[in-house]
Amino acid sequence: MPPVNEQQSEDTKPRPDREKRSDSMIEQKESVLQHPPEAEGEQEPSPTASADDNGSDGREATPDDGETAAEIPPEELTTGQWLEKLAATEALAAERLEGQQRSLADFQNYKRRTSRDMQLVRQNAAASLLANFFPIMDDLSLALESLPITGDGAAWSEGVNMIHRKLMSVLEGEDVAVIEAEPGQEFDPHFHEAIVQEEHDDYDSDLIIAVVRPGYRWGERVLRPAQVRVAK
Repeated sequence: MPPVNEQQSEDTKPRPDREKRSDSMIEQKESVLQHPPEAEGEQEPSPTASADDNGSDGREATPDDGETAAEIPPEELTTGQWLEKLAATEALAAERLEGQQRSLADFQNYKRRTSRDMQLVRQNAAASLLANFFPIMDDLSLALESLPITGDGAAWSEGVNMIHRKLMSVLEGEDVAVIEAEPGQEFDPHFHEAIVQEEHDDYDSDLIIAVVRPGYRWGERVLRPAQVRVAK
């Protein structure tokens, strides 16, 4: 029976190689769990891609590649770079000159427009003020037609006539004149206002028969047209 005991002793002997392999497999599994493999999209960049990023020829970019003529000291500029700087300066000067000329033209137009508007405002104010005297002139003209020429009333009639002449002199001093309108004169719609058209044996069509109310003009501007009767 001794062989049986030897066989049993051999089975019970430790097997170091097998245990080492088991320990190695366990360690590999733990390493995989702790450090999972990186995804395919997170692979390290290839040397070719790095070369493309740095330049088409794989050469690393240097600060001198992006340096312009403006950053180079004047004593190191070449003739071509000086010509480039001169062309850029001339273009900038022409652009600024054009802007200044445009601004000057806009300012001159603004001054002319403002002056014209102010003159128009003054003219309208003066015309409105002068027109307030016309009803007074109408009343004085009617009074002069009915004033006594002889007797006791002749003295104060002359006073009313003097007031009328003074008012007329004031208006004439402001370049205000009476619009011409006389019987037999041709009707002009720019200066006359026809209040009635009637047949008349002594006057042809479109001729003034009589003046109902005088009109006034200020220079070339009509402040009030003359009211007239016109033949048809």
